[in-house]
Amino acid sequence: MAQARNLMRRAIQEIVDPGPTSIDTLWAHFASRCAYCGVPLVRGERDAHTDHAEPEGGNHLGNLVLACGRCNGDEKRDVHWLEFLRQKAPDATTLKDRQDRIVAWFALNPRTPRAHSPEVEQLQSRCEALVEEFGVACNELKAALRREKERLPHT
Repeated sequence: MAQARNLMRRAIQEIVDPGPTSIDTLWAHFASRCAYCGVPLVRGERDAHTDHAEPEGGNHLGNLVLACGRCNGDEKRDVHWLEFLRQKAPDATTLKDRQDRIVAWFALNPRTPRAHSPEVEQLQSRCEALVEEFGVACNELKAALRREKERLPHT
């Protein structure tokens, strides 16, 4: 159920703040390597991801970096990119090189703040409330199924 709600929230976010239509320049800029650990990546394989550099920075190309599955999913989570990079870099020179590459990417793809109309904000809030209502209804359904199972004769 939590996974379904997460997917619903991502769908809402993609409507409000759509991701880029192409990430070719991202792959070229990072030379098909993880921006954090430097491991080579193959486009289209399961281990190649785009990661949000700043957790609340949105889906704009300037907030995305190329990342391996381990850095993107297993280790970084919602950590700010610079803090995570400091953990990953084996030495000061590597840290500076990787940091410079990420900062250069941000400079090439500046983020513009997005302000939405009150109508969009109201509809987004309504969608979020529906996600919460879905979670409550799912919990009620689980409880009803447990009660139903308890009433059935055991075989």
